[in-house]
Amino acid sequence: AAISEKRQKKCLFFILLAAGFKMTAQVNDSIVYAFSYFKNNGEDGLHLAYSYDGYTWTALKNDQTFLRPVLSKDSLMRDPCIIRGADNQFHMVWTVSWNDRGVGYASSPDLIHWSKQQYLPVMAHEDSARNCWAPEITYDAKKKEYMIYWATTIPGRFAAGDTAGDAKYNHRIYYV
Repeated sequence: AAISEKRQKKCLFFILLAAGFKMTAQVNDSIVYAFSYFKNNGEDGLHLAYSYDGYTWTALKNDQTFLRPVLSKDSLMRDPCIIRGADNQFHMVWTVSWNDRGVGYASSPDLIHWSKQQYLPVMAHEDSARNCWAPEITYDAKKKEYMIYWATTIPGRFAAGDTAGDAKYNHRIYYV
């Protein structure tokens, strides 16, 4: 059966992305962008989309999840951040809960098949930490190190710096 040119580009983009190209790829003189996202509260998991212009996005896999969350009491997968690591694997971190003191982690060779999800207790040493939100992961090729950073509120720790008007959340950036 014949495959439409748009479908061919979509398939080629996914193959290029899985083969190791950064989150943008050149396809038939068009730049193709990839975007990871969550829907609603994040309970259904990882979603991926592509765009040729950065404005109009098309969900992959009919907007169905690529990975369902299984960590924490809330079982959320919010704020997914995916990078291609030095080991040629995709590495993802995400927010697992509204109130847990850790983040989620999984890896994949192709964005389809994922490792077992791991809970990283990055703020477990801070008994009063309220949360770990919106983690990001980066890789420093020069130092050959990964870094994960996120936002956490520790009540009373930075009272003078609260400008958000919401004493409940007074986030600061932390990293490991």
